[in-house]
Amino acid sequence: MPTRLTFILALVSLCALPHLSAAQSGAAVDSSVSHGIPTAQAAKVAAPAAKRERSYRTTVVFYGALGAAAVASAVLHVDPDSGGYRDGWNTATDFPDKAVHALAAWAMTSVGVDLGVRPRFSALAVCAAGTAFEFAQGYVSVYDIAADCAGAAGAAAWQSWRARRRSRATRQKPEPLTTVSATR
Repeated sequence: MPTRLTFILALVSLCALPHLSAAQSGAAVDSSVSHGIPTAQAAKVAAPAAKRERSYRTTVVFYGALGAAAVASAVLHVDPDSGGYRDGWNTATDFPDKAVHALAAWAMTSVGVDLGVRPRFSALAVCAAGTAFEFAQGYVSVYDIAADCAGAAGAAAWQSWRARRRSRATRQKPEPLTTVSATR
């Protein structure tokens, strides 16, 4: 089991690589900005750099939280599952287990996107963390893993569609009408 967990944690860290390399390449560009007299152009250049730095930090926090949760569940055996029952999409439980997995993955993926992670990388990380959690429980339910990954993929698709729609709306936004007031 430790080798499986190591593999899954390595997968989560691979999801973080595009963000780490983008942040490192952005640092070289930002260091060339003159820190002389503040101008409007300098403010335009500095604002995206600050946003990139904040996005980098929150991205690392997101991946770190997912990785820490996977390790904690493996080490502390937070939610052990001994198995011994017929697992399926409609396993007899007091609550809709697979729906809870899918909705939790949807929520975690959306939080990742809100923290600045690209939707597909957020979904991959949540799917990997859900898989790690299942392996940490003892009994591995492929249906739970599938529900986790389906919820994460659904959230990624939704967030991507929403971002494209927002981007299209801002590009097509008409200029505001100005009114001329008569002065006497």
